[in-house]
Amino acid sequence: MIRTKIVTFFLLAALTVQGATFAEKPSGSAAKGYALQPGDCIGVLSPGFSEDTKKLEKAVRELEKMGFRIKFGNSYGGTHGYFAGTDSTRASDINRFFEDEEVKAILCTRGGYGSARLLDKLNYDAIARHPKQLIGYSDVTALHIALGERSHVATVHGPMLVSFRKGFHETDYNASNFIKGLKGELYPGEIPMPEGKRLETVFPGTAEGIIIGGNLTVITSLLGTPYEMKGDGALLLIEDVGESTYRVDRMLNQLWQNGLLQRVNGILIGDFTGADDDWEEGDFRLEEVLLHYARLAGKPVLKGVPAGHKDNNLYIPLGVRAAMRANEDGTASLRIMEDPVLHPGK
Repeated sequence: MIRTKIVTFFLLAALTVQGATFAEKPSGSAAKGYALQPGDCIGVLSPGFSEDTKKLEKAVRELEKMGFRIKFGNSYGGTHGYFAGTDSTRASDINRFFEDEEVKAILCTRGGYGSARLLDKLNYDAIARHPKQLIGYSDVTALHIALGERSHVATVHGPMLVSFRKGFHETDYNASNFIKGLKGELYPGEIPMPEGKRLETVFPGTAEGIIIGGNLTVITSLLGTPYEMKGDGALLLIEDVGESTYRVDRMLNQLWQNGLLQRVNGILIGDFTGADDDWEEGDFRLEEVLLHYARLAGKPVLKGVPAGHKDNNLYIPLGVRAAMRANEDGTASLRIMEDPVLHPGK
């Protein structure tokens, strides 16, 4: 009896870190939010840096013209040092919007830094009970990872409100795919590529698994914490900005030594903006570094995924199953195999 109580105590303790409540892992794929319809409400919040709301007004107005209602978190337009409010304020917005039945999707204003400071303040069990599209990239990767590992919900690596400060245009790659993704009209299927762009093989092979990942710096920063990605059998998406090639090398080496590159089934390379900008004669190029770790991992690796800090940033669901093919002739493909959202009435 005493032994049972002790085991129970440690199991409960393992599910709680500094006040955060973790959900039990369900069997099967991640829980999904709903596709949006005209009249649905989008919750807008800022989990990291603050942003001048005047730069966001046009995007907000155009979302409203599309028929969506907007609800703002207390972090919207807030300031606390370089953050959009205190850690408690920003975390409270996330917890509240997930539990708010009126809010059907959550859109982050921008990244920067700060999401990782909220992870011990989130109610993962409540989030698991109310899955919905949480959309963002860069620093928001910390939320994608934690919610995937602890709440087991599908989220979205994609543009944020600041990405559309000039408005939404039907012919714009990011905007058109973002709206289709919100409405559940983009997948299942091959990921749409920008005109003139294609996926390419780094290391050949085929693999399936749920897509995980995002910003490489953020992924690496969570290693050794209660929120790090396990990655077993997954397809790992990585991208970054402003990191020199040797820094990318260092981070990939850490993922190799940590075992993540061995545990995943395949690797998806997005944009690494500026990695070769300070290249000097005799240095390794980014391509050489990526190929080195692809060979080490011995897993299929493709590049050219439109994800990151360049012009093209696709709505990419995380936590849903996908299939990648990196062909010997250099061509490659990535297919989302399941609908990443639920459709009311279907």
